[in-house]
Amino acid sequence: ESEQRIGTFNPQDLSNTAWSFATLGVRAPQLFDAIARESAQQVSNFNAQNLANIVWTYATLGVRAPQLFDAIARESTQRIGSFNGQDLANTSWAFATLGIPAPQLFDAIARESEQRIGSFKPQGLANTAWAFTTIGMRAPQLFDAIARESEQRIDSFMPQGLANTAWA
Repeated sequence: ESEQRIGTFNPQDLSNTAWSFATLGVRAPQLFDAIARESAQQVSNFNAQNLANIVWTYATLGVRAPQLFDAIARESTQRIGSFNGQDLANTSWAFATLGIPAPQLFDAIARESEQRIGSFKPQGLANTAWAFTTIGMRAPQLFDAIARESEQRIDSFMPQGLANTAWA
């Protein structure tokens, strides 16, 4: 039924529906195709959390949606200043997980992340470092900021997060 009504969903509805399915590990190809089409059309109405959550959802399930990711990369780059640490980490992780190079987006994420590095949770620091390394984006100033912040909070890292940060 959701597939038929998807055109009536607002950005929050689209993001929450996709997130719920991903959290449960449920693949619903027709639903995700419909969500991708509708989300790409409404992308300018999404807030930062909706943008980050929707790409996280598709990456978590390994679902490719090129038009959606292109639209989100453009929109996110323009509005990167409204992203918090979690949004920045989730967005970079999602694009890297699916192997989607988005140089302008990653440059914007790097600049904004440097300024907001203190708001990142340890997992977000690890995921961001992993994402930039995995996608092959050089961001020396960001990595310096991640290293400084990680040193200050070394006791709050989970072992895997610390390993991922060191690997990156």
